[in-house]
Amino acid sequence: MRYPPPLRTLASVLLCIALAHAGMNAAFAHEPDAEEVALGSLVDAELAFARMGVERGVRDAFLANFADDGIAFEPAPVRLRETWSARPAPADPLALKLIWKPAQAGVARSFDMGYTTGPFTLSSAAQPATRHGVFFSVWQRSPGKPWKVLLDAGITTPGPVDFAALGVAPRPHFTGRANVAVERRRLLEAESTAFGNAAAGITPNAFAQQVSAEVRLHREGYAPVASRAMVAPTVARTMSHVAWTPIDARMSAAADMAFTYGRYRETDHDQRVDEGYYAHLWLRDKAGAWQLAYDIALPAQSR
Repeated sequence: MRYPPPLRTLASVLLCIALAHAGMNAAFAHEPDAEEVALGSLVDAELAFARMGVERGVRDAFLANFADDGIAFEPAPVRLRETWSARPAPADPLALKLIWKPAQAGVARSFDMGYTTGPFTLSSAAQPATRHGVFFSVWQRSPGKPWKVLLDAGITTPGPVDFAALGVAPRPHFTGRANVAVERRRLLEAESTAFGNAAAGITPNAFAQQVSAEVRLHREGYAPVASRAMVAPTVARTMSHVAWTPIDARMSAAADMAFTYGRYRETDHDQRVDEGYYAHLWLRDKAGAWQLAYDIALPAQSR
């Protein structure tokens, strides 16, 4: 699961929005459009979430900001509100210091779904040494309702991550019409059948054909890898094939952004098998094709 920061400055918020809008010319001031307003509200929600974590503790903040059916990875996916509510509250809610901030974000064209990602640090009285990581969260809101977290997955990293070096944030480009139920079934079927190659699983070549140009690879213990040019050789070097077994998928009303999550079984070139859990963020390109924008994998057992 992910981990959380004090309020950022206005400049940081504007940077986040700018990163999500490739090609935006900051030299020309203008009234914010609907997408910028939606991005700003999403970033505000993440900042308030992080601030609550500092002021009231991680448990209260997560219970307050997750949707009733929101999923967190521990590393297995669990319904956070149900699972955490059943656990005893910590004697000292502030003993765990989780500091995070959004560095990049994106929203669906329908403005009802979005994602945030950024760095976190974690420490506690028992383990005072600071640990670094990267969180990834998918949010959703209903008309007139606040943003709530639907999915949250985080990885630890060897040190701080420079998000500016990763490039612009992936965003959807589809502007056509689509049937949400049909697209959801299509995406789940494609994952579960390895895009028509179920017997062999997803090979590195097949994987590279499904990712966006700005794809991000999040792997436990490593810094994120960004762009198809970097991700494709990384995958080719580390795996022979992978099989995904999706548990569920959720989609924006515009059917241009969706996430899936489930189990994976990955085989390397020496035929060693690694099993665990994955979360995927899918975005549609101008032609309507689904492309994998974020691939987060958490091993079932620590290596």
